[in-house]
Amino acid sequence: MWYSGFKRATNGVGVLIKKELMEQVVEVRHRCDCIISIKLVAGSEIFNVVSVYASQIGLEEEIKRLF
Repeated sequence: MWYSGFKRATNGVGVLIKKELMEQVVEVRHRCDCIISIKLVAGSEIFNVVSVYASQIGLEEEIKRLF
């Protein structure tokens, strides 16, 4: 599992990869505590997986709007 978030925060986002596919992950990008992307090469195919969490509770309206 790759996780993007703060240790003390209640929000964050992660990506789970099957154990057999872990060696095919060539890139992991932690864009912020709510966005993570991975690049996976399987044979001649390249897969980009993006996981996004848009938290709403407890945030100011301006922060939600910017997201």
